[in-house]
Amino acid sequence: MRIKPVLFAAALAAVAPPANADFNDNKPVTATVTGATPSGYPRTMVEGLNAVVRDAYPGSSVSFKPNSPGGGVLAISEGQADFTATSTGTEIRLANEGRFPFKQPLKGKFSYVMQLYDNQFIHFLMTKEWAQSNGIRSWADIAAKKPKMRLAINRPDNPQTTIGGPYEVMRAHGFSIEDVEKWGGSYVLGNSSIGLAAITDGKADVFMNARNLGDSLVKDIAGKRDLMWIDGDPAKVQQASAVFSNKMDMVPKGTYPFMEKDYPTVRMWVSLLAGAHVSDETVYKYVKAIAENETRVQAIGGSLKTSFETKKMAANPANMPFHPGALRYYREKGLMK
Repeated sequence: MRIKPVLFAAALAAVAPPANADFNDNKPVTATVTGATPSGYPRTMVEGLNAVVRDAYPGSSVSFKPNSPGGGVLAISEGQADFTATSTGTEIRLANEGRFPFKQPLKGKFSYVMQLYDNQFIHFLMTKEWAQSNGIRSWADIAAKKPKMRLAINRPDNPQTTIGGPYEVMRAHGFSIEDVEKWGGSYVLGNSSIGLAAITDGKADVFMNARNLGDSLVKDIAGKRDLMWIDGDPAKVQQASAVFSNKMDMVPKGTYPFMEKDYPTVRMWVSLLAGAHVSDETVYKYVKAIAENETRVQAIGGSLKTSFETKKMAANPANMPFHPGALRYYREKGLMK
């Protein structure tokens, strides 16, 4: 029996692969970006990035969904969002391995899109009053003298500013976060604003969290309470930093009025990730919009102003697999081989 030409053509169409999408068209995209808290700079950053994409592709629906850095990785892995914009090497490694705060390995369920900035610095501060009363100038002093401290630090389910920074620095110097309580101390748990408020109000002695260098709030507090930076061994801080693909950097003398020398700290990078379910076209277009509007992205302010550059977007300190859509753009533009 002969198959009629029309039916035969329909049969071929049913099995033939779809034509490649024109990734360079101006058709709108739809995406949800998460990972940022409901307020503060992270939200400002995400909303700013999304606006760049919407303007590049008129009619796009690119929205923000509040979450935490760790919660953002989980959300994109489960298809509850498409991108997460606040991930560091800490969230990536813990998620891949299924370690706290993740309950199971998420490897293969998300991939790398771009580095947003690499200038998130952990601030290790103490009040001068507490430091002098306990004879503390350095991490080595804390390890040796085991002082009672009221520590302002983030919650462990925000791992980039706890597990991926302070916890590892403590471990490299011979003690752990659990020792704080063993030595009679206590915690003020919360974001950096909560921690600095506790320092200001005399409810905390030591602060460990991320702020931009030269932060105006830290300078303001230093005018009310004498502060000091916890000194350390650069080699040990580098050892701690490398665990989650970060690096040690020196905070220059004079960054704050109370700094009489350079001090070592953990310098972190922050990235945009995408869930495995997100189409190559959506990722390609998001990357293209950001890459081709460098000045506007920098104008969002904060860390993007001082650190974002198109040529650094393909930097991948954790050596994660790239999302195919991102990889396609970087190769087309010569940012990667």
